[in-house]
Amino acid sequence: MRRRLRIAVLEHEPQSPAGLFGDWAAARGHALDTVVVPSLERWPRPGGHDLIVSLGSNCSVHASADPWIAAELDFLRSAGGAGIPVLGICFGAQILAAALGGSVLRAEHPDAGWRTLDTRAPELIPPGPWLCWHEDVFTVPPGGEEIARDEVGSLAFREGPNVGIQFHPEVDADLARAWIDGAGERLLRDRIDESQLRDEAISAAPGARARAFDLFDRMAPLWSEP
Repeated sequence: MRRRLRIAVLEHEPQSPAGLFGDWAAARGHALDTVVVPSLERWPRPGGHDLIVSLGSNCSVHASADPWIAAELDFLRSAGGAGIPVLGICFGAQILAAALGGSVLRAEHPDAGWRTLDTRAPELIPPGPWLCWHEDVFTVPPGGEEIARDEVGSLAFREGPNVGIQFHPEVDADLARAWIDGAGERLLRDRIDESQLRDEAISAAPGARARAFDLFDRMAPLWSEP
């Protein structure tokens, strides 16, 4: 029988919700507790959940002064000490890498688009395509293993039951369009072709739900072991 998980989702901003991860959790009978991080006054006890998921953010682990970033680093370290697995998604992967002893730094250039990955663990991380959208990159923490990358750099690592992914399986077609609609000036500044990004969304996003559910099903055994 599948173990029912209680999952804490760390949401850093409204425009980066759990999305398809939340849909997957509901479909598999898991309980989701959304923790709105920037307004948080008291962090939950890590041992009160079976899994912690850290979502995306426009903030930077290494460059932003927001006080919640240091607090989340401490929280993720506490989760590791309590044996609670963590899934980090994009910014979440970066802050997880930092919590585990890796580093986060500015990428050579911002990246936005659907990418097919060079995956070294296809049984865990299928090649996609997956939506990448980030300005920072991480180094794999000590004791971790790089399990996927593209031509820009590392896109996924695993350290025990912890997984960090520098892409967005939680994003469906509607959310992808909303991100593009809200990023016009940034895309222009970063010399990212908006029309190409929209074309990629049309071709890649319709299969996003099935790919996301498959990915999370592959990861679930890492989280279901007592």
